[in-house]
Amino acid sequence: MKSIEIKSKERELIREINSDVVLLESALEYVRELKKSQPKYPCQYSVDELKTRLKEGRKAVKAGNYKTQSEMRSKHAL
Repeated sequence: MKSIEIKSKERELIREINSDVVLLESALEYVRELKKSQPKYPCQYSVDELKTRLKEGRKAVKAGNYKTQSEMRSKHAL
């Protein structure tokens, strides 16, 4: 969606919400709950999950399942 289309939808949403106090309160409550439910950090592992991932990584290295830095750079250029 282009920036102009987003701005237009934003204005339309604001007009719609501003015309109804109940809808405005409902929207605010929904956004607040949504913000609370999302973790502050995108990737939070528990200690047990970290230990498991570490074990898996060590097994992969022992099995030779890894890529060198130059292999990674050739696939993912900076």
